[in-house]
Amino acid sequence: GAALHRERLVGHDEVGVECARRGLHLMMEKPIASTLEAADRLIAGARQNEVRLLIAHHRRFNPRINKAREVVRGGELGDLVGVSVLWCLYKPAEYFVAGPWRAKKGGGPILINTIHEIDLLRYIHGEFARVYAEVSNKSRGFEVEDTVSVSLRFRDGALASILMSDTAPSLWGYESTAGENPFFFPTNGDIYHFLGKKASLTFPGLVKVFYADPKRVGWQHPISTEKLEVPHVDPYVEQLKHFCRVVRGEEEPRTSGEDARQSLTVAMAVRESAASGRAVDL
Repeated sequence: GAALHRERLVGHDEVGVECARRGLHLMMEKPIASTLEAADRLIAGARQNEVRLLIAHHRRFNPRINKAREVVRGGELGDLVGVSVLWCLYKPAEYFVAGPWRAKKGGGPILINTIHEIDLLRYIHGEFARVYAEVSNKSRGFEVEDTVSVSLRFRDGALASILMSDTAPSLWGYESTAGENPFFFPTNGDIYHFLGKKASLTFPGLVKVFYADPKRVGWQHPISTEKLEVPHVDPYVEQLKHFCRVVRGEEEPRTSGEDARQSLTVAMAVRESAASGRAVDL
């Protein structure tokens, strides 16, 4: 036991680099690493050993996410004005007993959960220019945050807000609403609202909101809704199929090391802003 305690923990990136050195193609869990320096080591290790690297931001394979991306990037909403994201699920006491590291700095909603939302907003709309964040640990009193509020500006000027907490019961958590994992009790509730000049869109409900008559636009006029239908596909299965194609050289990684590093950069900026009390330019 004492000998084990003296041993240095092996980093996520070190395992990946060692696998790359042995010629193994890599599908690494998100986030790509816990620091930007570690992410760079992993990316360099894959490149130097000529192996392919896919970071498992699995939500990019959810057909509802890809439909939202198609609608937003395709201009159906007009110029994007802003995005509102709400994620709140209650992590029970046993979650922290099973992994005591989860109560320490770095083990909370920012790197475990918020990075998912950051990655999806980048994937659906684009890159960020600035971030400001506030965090709180008043509910549990752990070293790590239990709640985080983030304000972001996209490079094109659109705004986004993210409110995350793992300490309150709610209907509005991706894992419960997306239907990807049967472990989570299923709920109904939209957690994303994409707001455009022409129309808006909810997620995961995929309800498009718009004025049907372009001559009658304004809050006094009737508003229409349209539910967009997509087939259910297991994103974990689709991600694994994609990785097989990546290994065979048939496709480029949907989330490359460099792409995942950018999501980590934004998450780190959230932590930096929360610690400094100032906005961080990206």
